[in-house]
Amino acid sequence: MLEKDYLFWFCALAGSGMFVIQFILFFAGLSIDDDSSSQDFKWISKQALTGFLMMFGWVGLACKKELGLTPLYSMALAVGAGVLSMIVTGAIFNFARKLRSTGSIFQLQDAIGKEASVYQRIPKGGAGKISVSLNEMTHEIDAISHDGEEVDSFTQVQIIKKADERTVIVVPIK
Repeated sequence: MLEKDYLFWFCALAGSGMFVIQFILFFAGLSIDDDSSSQDFKWISKQALTGFLMMFGWVGLACKKELGLTPLYSMALAVGAGVLSMIVTGAIFNFARKLRSTGSIFQLQDAIGKEASVYQRIPKGGAGKISVSLNEMTHEIDAISHDGEEVDSFTQVQIIKKADERTVIVVPIK
């Protein structure tokens, strides 16, 4: 099997094909990201596997065809290049994950006790929207009034508690 180039060609073409597909999907905004912030870091991701296959195949072919190395040396260098590719890919994704900011993520309970401005009128017995500044960012939150009465737009209010996971209860500041 090592005398023939089938394994190297298969890995080179499969890895390159997967790379092209991932590249196109990424730029089309259709990529499925399997590395979410709630999961632990994984060294073996689809990107790392793609890099391993691509490097293994092309380095194996280059070593065998261009450098004239024996199949065993070609295989060893190809595996080394594939593993190096996985390590580099994993390190890049690990570094990129550390660059994430939690600035746009907030917990609704962090807003309790804060002052806010009614952004969209809160109708009698209904819900409106308020804007509140948290972590140096302005957030828009659904709100209902404490006594069920109407609260006009641009009225200053205080958030007193959560009504549910998306809505807070407010009282006008006098």
